[in-house]
Amino acid sequence: MADSADQWDGELMAIQPRKGPAKKRTVDTASARSPQMVRWMSAVVVLSLFAGLGTWGVMTLRDPAVLPLKVVRIDGKLKNLDRRALEQAVGGVVDGNFFTVDLDVVRAAALKLPWVDQVTVRRIWPDTLNMWVEEQQPIARWGDKQLVNDRGDLFTPEPEALKVPLPRLSGPDDSAVEMVSRYQRMNRRFAALKLEIDRLIRDRRGAWTVGFKQGVELKLGHSETEARVERFVRLYPRLEQAEKRRVKRVDMRYANGVAVLWEEASKT
Repeated sequence: MADSADQWDGELMAIQPRKGPAKKRTVDTASARSPQMVRWMSAVVVLSLFAGLGTWGVMTLRDPAVLPLKVVRIDGKLKNLDRRALEQAVGGVVDGNFFTVDLDVVRAAALKLPWVDQVTVRRIWPDTLNMWVEEQQPIARWGDKQLVNDRGDLFTPEPEALKVPLPRLSGPDDSAVEMVSRYQRMNRRFAALKLEIDRLIRDRRGAWTVGFKQGVELKLGHSETEARVERFVRLYPRLEQAEKRRVKRVDMRYANGVAVLWEEASKT
């Protein structure tokens, strides 16, 4: 690069011979910086413009009058859930427009209703809020005022719902998950005997009692309950054949035997 610059100076000097003492060349630094300054100022202006447009856009989209929600659509198989109650609960919290409505708040409002199990909320362009609702599926009554689903979740419906013929589970509230799991396992084991659980009770001492719709009561105690269930499954068919009377109660709490109570013989 240095050789090229020397050669260029030589050619220039040959065309324009130097006259008198060499003059110092000066550079106008203000002029040199002018294009750079212009570019910098232009960038600042453009950025400011974009920032202003962004702020205006955000403020505009937050205006409820812009893209308002016109439709709240509820989908799902609803049997016990009152659709009007759901609409009222959700309608009270739907605030803002398509972009600003808080989906979590809407979902939380729906979940407060006792028959609502799961809710999915999403936006559908340009003016619709869609809700997919899954209703509670109770498998048993819990105590006197509640129902329980297959995960052990308790919920308190309206009193009329408690009149539905369901098995009854009774025990400490913190044992609901365990009791539901036991109920499901026992029901599968007793199905081979054509026995269906009507009630499953766990008392304060942890002792288990099973009542069947067929009128038989099973005492399992508070220890080795799984093994005692298996013994009962093997023993029950023999008990039915041992007497002409029906079995009323079987107590499995003995280490080396069982206690059996039969119905009293008919007077005729």
